[in-house]
Amino acid sequence: MNKQLESKKEPRIKVMPTDKFKTTLVTFKFMAPLDEETMTSRSLLSKLLVRATKKWPTDKAFNRKLSELYGAYVNSFVTKFKDKHVITLTLELVNERYLKHKDPLFDEGLALLKEIIYNPIVEDGKFNETFVQQEKTLLKKKLEAVNDNKSQLAFLKLMENMFGNQPYSYLASGLSENIPKVTPESLYHTYQSMLENDDCAVYVVGNVDTNIVTEKIKNMFNIQPLTQVSHVIQAQHSENELPQTIIEYDDLDQAKLNIGFRFPTYYGRPDYYTFVVFNTMFGGDPSSVLFNEVREKQSLTYSIHSQIDGKNGYMFVLSGVAVEKYELAKETIIDEFKKFQNGEFTEEKLELAKKILISQRNESQDRPKSMVEIAHNQILLPEDLTNGNYGQKIHEVTKEDIINLTQRAILDTVYVLTKEDEAE
Repeated sequence: MNKQLESKKEPRIKVMPTDKFKTTLVTFKFMAPLDEETMTSRSLLSKLLVRATKKWPTDKAFNRKLSELYGAYVNSFVTKFKDKHVITLTLELVNERYLKHKDPLFDEGLALLKEIIYNPIVEDGKFNETFVQQEKTLLKKKLEAVNDNKSQLAFLKLMENMFGNQPYSYLASGLSENIPKVTPESLYHTYQSMLENDDCAVYVVGNVDTNIVTEKIKNMFNIQPLTQVSHVIQAQHSENELPQTIIEYDDLDQAKLNIGFRFPTYYGRPDYYTFVVFNTMFGGDPSSVLFNEVREKQSLTYSIHSQIDGKNGYMFVLSGVAVEKYELAKETIIDEFKKFQNGEFTEEKLELAKKILISQRNESQDRPKSMVEIAHNQILLPEDLTNGNYGQKIHEVTKEDIINLTQRAILDTVYVLTKEDEAE
């Protein structure tokens, strides 16, 4: 236990040595509490950091530098992680072991990342106005496009009705109405806060030496031990107010029927694996009940699947339905859920779901970015969980586990976006 506590006091620098890939992936994750007021500016900041730096002050100069590093690739994006807002900064470059010219590519790559993180184009306490304006315009277009994507819009509406005005309800990219509030000066304050207050975790995947790489990162970057505590996102309504049904209208060709469930488990709890297996059986795979019964056999939906937020304990069923069929589709989906609660499913289906999940986990080891995400999830656990443990835990899920978990689940919200003139 003491060793475990000691490891928590160390900076989170996780190196995953492997000779599977010809490239090396370096990923920095900056984590701050989810906050409606900062999400938009953090989203803009993530894009500004990889536009240019003081050393390479234009798009052209920056891209030329990447070309010199044998076509290195830099990317930055934002996501939600439990109750955190995360800026992910990645660099992928050729591993120097596979080059004829033994250039110190990894060292140059780290130097580039250091420049990106610590030397953005800031003058007189503000970011470059032209770049800021360009990124604000791009983000505005991206967020406005959500209104044209009815599936995405309906999902956000489901989230809004389940979680109210909590920042968890919004896209990690932020809110369109907050973009005008962001200035070159305020972005500099966001940047300073990221460096001073964010938790930072670093991941490296490639044919590298763990000790050497860890020391280099410690020496070049100011990575502090993780300090923030994660909490589960709470839904908005008490159980006696549920389930709630919301019907809204828009001009669309097919209705969007979305359903949100609460589950009494999340990543880190023993029955989390039951949750994952159930989702695969219910709607998380083409072999699932929702896909085969609701879509294929009964032709009630054009599209349907379920997805989980395993870190917070929620499952969402998302579907596109003919306008006149959404009521029948809703009843059928809920009936299929009740069948699981009653144990009306076969051991064969359960074993198939386990095989699918273990196969997917094994495939993820062939993708560096998936390896990083799996490793990053481990910060929510008291100690790292190996892939061997994952497969074992999935194997151990029983039919009784599925029945027990689904019986304790709560149907929270049914959200329908449909056409007004045919609603009757």
